[in-house]
Amino acid sequence: MTPLQVNSDPDAKTGRTELIHLREAFSQMSRFALASQDPEQSGKFSELAAKLDKGCLTIAFCGHFSAGKSTLVNAICGTNLLPSSPIPTSANVVTIRNGEPSARMTFRDASGHQSQERDIPIEELHGFAVDGEGVASIEVSYPIPLLGERLAIVDTPGVDSTDSAHRAATESALHLADAVFYVTDYNHVLSDVNFRFLRSLAEWGKPTYVIVNQIDKHRESEVSFEAFRDGIEHALAAWKIHPAGLLFLSLRVPGHPLSQWEELKSILTRLQPLREELMVRSAERSARYLADRFRETLRTAHREERERLQERIGETEEGTPVSLEEWRRRLTGEKEAFRAAQQGHKDVLRTELDRLLANANLTPAETREKAADVLEAMQPGFKVGWFAGAAKTEAERERRLEVLTDDFNRQLTAHLSGHVRELLRRTARETGWEGDEVESSLEGLFRTVTAEWLRARVKPGIGANGQAVLTYAAEISADLKGQYRKEALQWYEERLEPRRAPDREREEQRLEAEMAELREREAAAAELAELDRAEQAEQERLLALLPEGIGGEALALPAPKEVDGVPQAQLEPAADEAAHTAEPQHVHEEGREAALQEPELTLGATGPAAEWLERAAGALREVPALAKTAEGLAAKAARFRERRFTIALFGAFSAGKSSFANAFIGQPALPVSPNPTTATINRVVAPTAEQPDGTALITMKTPEAMLGDLKHSLRRLGISASEIDKAGDSAQSLLAMAERSISEEEVHPRGKPHLAFLRAAAAGWSAYGNLLGTRFTAAGQDYRRYAADEQASCFVAEIDLAVDAPLTRAGAVLVDTPGADSINARHTGVAFEYIKNADAVLFVTYYNHAFTEADRQFLNQLGSVKDVFELDKMFFLINASDLASSESELAAVKDHVAGQLLKHGIRHPRLFAVSSLNGLSAKRAGDSDLLASSGVAAFEASFRRFAEQELGEIAGASARKELERAGRQLESWLQAVTADAASREAEAKRLLAQAKDWREQGAENAAAAAIQPLLQEISEQMYHLRQRVYYRFSEHFQMAFHPSVLQDDGRDLKKLLTACWEDLKRSLGEDLQQELRSAGLRIEVALQKSVDDRMAAAAASLSSEGFSAEPASRPELDFPLSDPFADGPIMESKQLWQAFKSPKQFFENDGRTALRDTSSELLFRSADVWLARSKEQWDTVASQGCRSSLREAFAGLAAELEAYATHLGAASQPEGRERLEGLRGFWRELMESANEQEAAAR
Repeated sequence: MTPLQVNSDPDAKTGRTELIHLREAFSQMSRFALASQDPEQSGKFSELAAKLDKGCLTIAFCGHFSAGKSTLVNAICGTNLLPSSPIPTSANVVTIRNGEPSARMTFRDASGHQSQERDIPIEELHGFAVDGEGVASIEVSYPIPLLGERLAIVDTPGVDSTDSAHRAATESALHLADAVFYVTDYNHVLSDVNFRFLRSLAEWGKPTYVIVNQIDKHRESEVSFEAFRDGIEHALAAWKIHPAGLLFLSLRVPGHPLSQWEELKSILTRLQPLREELMVRSAERSARYLADRFRETLRTAHREERERLQERIGETEEGTPVSLEEWRRRLTGEKEAFRAAQQGHKDVLRTELDRLLANANLTPAETREKAADVLEAMQPGFKVGWFAGAAKTEAERERRLEVLTDDFNRQLTAHLSGHVRELLRRTARETGWEGDEVESSLEGLFRTVTAEWLRARVKPGIGANGQAVLTYAAEISADLKGQYRKEALQWYEERLEPRRAPDREREEQRLEAEMAELREREAAAAELAELDRAEQAEQERLLALLPEGIGGEALALPAPKEVDGVPQAQLEPAADEAAHTAEPQHVHEEGREAALQEPELTLGATGPAAEWLERAAGALREVPALAKTAEGLAAKAARFRERRFTIALFGAFSAGKSSFANAFIGQPALPVSPNPTTATINRVVAPTAEQPDGTALITMKTPEAMLGDLKHSLRRLGISASEIDKAGDSAQSLLAMAERSISEEEVHPRGKPHLAFLRAAAAGWSAYGNLLGTRFTAAGQDYRRYAADEQASCFVAEIDLAVDAPLTRAGAVLVDTPGADSINARHTGVAFEYIKNADAVLFVTYYNHAFTEADRQFLNQLGSVKDVFELDKMFFLINASDLASSESELAAVKDHVAGQLLKHGIRHPRLFAVSSLNGLSAKRAGDSDLLASSGVAAFEASFRRFAEQELGEIAGASARKELERAGRQLESWLQAVTADAASREAEAKRLLAQAKDWREQGAENAAAAAIQPLLQEISEQMYHLRQRVYYRFSEHFQMAFHPSVLQDDGRDLKKLLTACWEDLKRSLGEDLQQELRSAGLRIEVALQKSVDDRMAAAAASLSSEGFSAEPASRPELDFPLSDPFADGPIMESKQLWQAFKSPKQFFENDGRTALRDTSSELLFRSADVWLARSKEQWDTVASQGCRSSLREAFAGLAAELEAYATHLGAASQPEGRERLEGLRGFWRELMESANEQEAAAR
């Protein structure tokens, strides 16, 4: 990795001189900031001056919670000075120097400001170090030779904290730090939180080293170290992060071949001679950073004025500032276009009119012939015949003129007058004038010509030859067209122009008013620019206090040597050592015995119950009257026999679900590096003849499901429904839209898995898109590709992997569900069905990051339904317990997890700390001690008790209840057949009448009483779930509007705010949906109990005959479940920005509180409407389900009663009674056998 270059003069004397000048400059800058009403920056400049006065090089250790910062600091110190635990501990800034043991606290008063200081015994340090509210900072002195005389190290709170005090504490440490060591753990190197914080360090200009802790977790068999390191370096480069060095550490296995502990110590040693140069450069960069904060303070002081000016300037609908330059260009163009239009409107008419006139041929050949006749008649010597008189000649002239007049008028009508009128109509219509009034104005125009008009245009002496005819025709055409032109333009001036004047005036006024508004906004913009210039001038005045020419030539910081390739042979023993490094957990004898013996599992223990029922059914089949009862017993026995024991694994990504599954089944069957985009369900099943051991049945998504996933992810990334609809059902168009429209910089962190999914789908489409909708078998590396390679797995719906193991041989199906934080959020109903129907639920959380946000959301759901199940079927596992450094640390983590579970309504959990890594190694090596110490054996012993005893007891109790019910009917029958024929006949009639009543009216009568309480239950459930989600709203808001997302690091904060708002709606909506699913399960149980109660009451009258209602099965109600916020609410970008302004104002002042309250009001107003609509729909579904369940139950009971009554006389013969007496003896033996087996099982 390229060493970081910093400007420095290597001459130490120059460095000391610069330190002196800088110290004085900082004192002046402090006074300047204070005089400018910025006490915060003033204090920080004073701190810088004091730091330079002490002359101590300061190195800050930062990183996310539980990354191992405090553990690393303790290792450097050579003793456990600070509390370190997988549970977040550091709550304030702790500065440590080499010296005599001492500790000084700086406390915080009620308002949050620093108050008194006090020395405390070093032994009490741990208690104060975790007090983030009362303690502002801690300074510790302790003998630490590695630090020398002038080096201090600083431990900071987690950078992913949502607490503004923690953020402020970390920032206060950064401005005094001369270099930063950023610590992340092996499993979370590529976290967005890491990259965003590292990039923000670039603003400070601090030299930064990245430390990857827990490198002992590395397994060369999973990924080569070179590929792992290259992946980190490429990711850093992609984020434009260029650290001074990248180091790998293992604090648990100091001798690990990949650990660079000695390199780290060497860097700390080699930095010390550069103390003065680094301090100068760091202080100068901190000063420039603080100057930016100083200017931000000035902006805050001018906030009201800025808001007033910005309000005058205005914003677009999207909340972005109006571009006044663009507005002026547009308005100027509109004014010019308007002036041109005013002149051009008449010009357009004139042009169109002239075109019409020019193209109109009013004197075609036939008209000219008639004109020739007229000209001939007008010649002086013209006579009609040799003897015609003057009167007859004149009459002929008139006739020829009339013929020409008629023809010429026809030409006018056909070729001119109609077209000119239409032109004028169209022109009038363009100004909004049309209808009868227009037609009336056109009536007097363009009259036809008369014979006199034509005669008057015959010039004396014109002649009658061809040329004369052409001349005459041209003259009458031109005269007529000239007259039409004059009339048309006069009509425009007199009739149309006055009507256009008001519109023209209105447009002139609009343009002038808009121009005036623009000038006013430009004035406001000029004031705002002047404010910017004034603030910049103040900042420049502050920076001018820095000494000129500070800095010098480049200095290369010490860089770690890269780890050379380490042979596999060295890495595997190191991995084994890591697995055995932690102090062994206390091993109970039962755990050790389970580890040693491990008998075959008997999951569910339903075999004996099934056998009892089958024997009973076989016996009762001999009694026709009890045939229906026998059918019921046989059906229940078949269900017991066919039952598959389902174990569902849940947990967030990187919690180690797959690695635990491998430890549970005893072989590395599942890939152990699940990718966040692989939202597939992996089922581990027993091999069959069709699917041998080690093969996987791959079920690809259907094309429709894949399209649904693509659209869902696009919506989660802020693409509007209308844009998605435009792409239709073309996957390629949707993927192209994602590539074109989505910027990774503006994606909310919880949207990143969706972006990764879309990119994986785009990359893998050519290879796997054509496999959608298919099923096929794969094995080995092919299976692992479909399970773990994101470009393949994103196309997979589910995988059934056949594994021959004790667990699967016992009939178990182990289901590894998608991570609770997967892209599969739109399929959370699938996960809920597994919770609801699985025989056992195993929840896995990770030792170092117990209880992520995804864990909490899932456990809210789990806790809300726990009390509904017939027995506690949940197990909670803290995976990677081998990371525990001591028994006390492990106990603390277990207590922390138990406390978190209690907060989610889960009391007395079955909680186990396990090491999947050690558990699998132990099973493969046959090491019972390691298996016991891994915690896996203790879990399996408890799981065995649950599976074999508790579930078996439930099955046995259910079977016994059925046997007792059938036994009462049998005894009733034995008594009935001893009665006389008349009594039996009367009894049969009574029973048949009762059966008929149940069939016809039983269900309806019972439903009338059962439905109302059920609807009341729905009302109460919806009220309480709404309250629970309301109480959790602050958590949703805090995670959506997280400080790590809304950093002022050059990204578009307005777009990020919108992404945060959409994420809040999504997470709150999913919480409501999950609560509603849980409520639906409770309503199903309530309905089941209601049906049981009604049936018991109905059958009570026949209890003497041995009849009782069979317990109802839990109904499956298809409750509708829609998106709570599909129709809004919408919060405009402008509203969000008004509350935000800046990260500092939002997180440290009152912006976040105001927006949280506004958001809560908006969202719960919509949620209440949605809940009311859901209530109406659920009432309908529950009412129908209640009636259907009761009809089915009454029909079954009536059928049993009818069979009993119909065959009542058939057992009257002696041999029938003898057969029944034999049956009584058999039944007594069966019940005694069942009792003995149950007692033996207990």
